[in-house]
Amino acid sequence: MKDVVFFLHRVYPKGRKDDISISNFVRALKLIKLRFKIVPLEELLEEKSKERRAAITFDDGYADNFVYAYPILKKIGIKAHLFITSGRMGNFGVRKTLEDYWEGKASLKELFQPKSMFEAHVEFLKKGKSQEFLSWEEIERMKDVFTFGAHGKHHLSHPISDEITDFYDGKNFHWSYYVYSEELFIGLPRFKTESSLKGRIFFPSKELLEFCRKFKRKDARSWKKDLKIRIAQEVKEKGRFESTDEAKERIKTELSQSKREIENRLGLKVNSFAWPFGQYSSLSKEIAGEIYRYVFTIKKGLITEEADPLELPRVSLGKDIFTVLGRVFSFSTDVGFRIYKLFKGEKTI
Repeated sequence: MKDVVFFLHRVYPKGRKDDISISNFVRALKLIKLRFKIVPLEELLEEKSKERRAAITFDDGYADNFVYAYPILKKIGIKAHLFITSGRMGNFGVRKTLEDYWEGKASLKELFQPKSMFEAHVEFLKKGKSQEFLSWEEIERMKDVFTFGAHGKHHLSHPISDEITDFYDGKNFHWSYYVYSEELFIGLPRFKTESSLKGRIFFPSKELLEFCRKFKRKDARSWKKDLKIRIAQEVKEKGRFESTDEAKERIKTELSQSKREIENRLGLKVNSFAWPFGQYSSLSKEIAGEIYRYVFTIKKGLITEEADPLELPRVSLGKDIFTVLGRVFSFSTDVGFRIYKLFKGEKTI
């Protein structure tokens, strides 16, 4: 058994830098069908086969999964799996889809026009909701093509260190600023961040944030250096780290809530999970194993009989047809995979 699980996030009407276009998505599915038997994820995991199989998965739960990907998959006759970020799903009703366009009920311009993933993250963090994500009603409609797993509740990236790496200067925006500060201001400190589901996180203090907000910038060239020095001299409490027990409880709560919300909303059992940002640790892996039967990473590799069900590989489908072609070839032949693994080394399992 040498199976492959491909993953992607979005299908755009036209190509964007962060994921695939409609035309390339159709080409990708046809290429995969030439080299693999495409099966539902559960079948790939639960049933042994001598055939070379593949499953298609999506992460997060973007609206275009319903508007564009769902009709295409349905038309071609391919099942897929969606890992849902439960806290980002809304109650927007049901949007028109590509199927409405095919039937002459809507023009392409009338269909949902997605923003980038970056813009979607920022909008959600600022407003607490975003129509860039699916509604629960749309997910319900997708049940004839999609099965579902969990992708956490919040999909956040938190500071993991008290070391300040930079300050916001009006040009170096990052969406994680909104995770730990209600206000975006010049001088807002930046920290190294990782998925909040990986392990212990750092909470910057109100004292630190207020000190940075009120800091008077005198020299346009050296104010960041000056601010760092002043913080070291004058700020008594930069923040605090979670204890290991606090981190365990928080991670367990989010993973459990996500599973429960999806099951209650859709009336089904959820036994699969994929790590947001692909980031996890031995601590969080152990917790996930108490809640889910299958846990997916973004480490590239083949799923074999010896694979760890709590550390399963997936392969990013690619954003352009040449990347798709290369990955389909690499993972559909033994020679291709050996060559791929030779170049990628420890990034494959």
